[in-house]
Amino acid sequence: MADDPLSKLPMFASDQEIAIAIVGKANAANWRRGALVLLEARGFPKIDALHGGRPVPLVRKWYNQYMALDASYVLKSLEPAKENPDAWTRSKRAARDQRKPQLGLSTRCLSALRYMVEHPDVRTSAEISGARDLTLEQLAQSGALKEGRRDSQGDRTWTVTDLGREEMARVDDWHRGKSRGT
Repeated sequence: MADDPLSKLPMFASDQEIAIAIVGKANAANWRRGALVLLEARGFPKIDALHGGRPVPLVRKWYNQYMALDASYVLKSLEPAKENPDAWTRSKRAARDQRKPQLGLSTRCLSALRYMVEHPDVRTSAEISGARDLTLEQLAQSGALKEGRRDSQGDRTWTVTDLGREEMARVDDWHRGKSRGT
């Protein structure tokens, strides 16, 4: 830009001259006292002792980068935007349905799974009120549990999988959302 205020300065200018060119005469003193210290901490060009001023071409370059006026920014901003038609039609219900429980577990299975998640030391159906091996087999088929070795009394043992814990979290989130009316 041939007619910008910095182009009218000598190659090395004083802080006062640079301040007037950047923020104008009325704000120059405040800029020199406050902003200049902050800008120097961010890499603003230092005073060249040999020439007694700051190099104006570097000041201009620094401000172009500081204000994101370099060519890469301009080119990036000119790239065409990518459309997302789903964002236009997506409702709150659709967003909530993504958090919906996914395994389709019965109430009995959910109760057993909840108990096992809340009591990680429980391993057999005998330790869960109202649950039998069939219930835990159903949970294992859905991926919520994994069967282990038999214990010392010959009972089948089960452990909750990550999928089971995630499903329980989705169930809890789903029911909290329903009670809030969302």
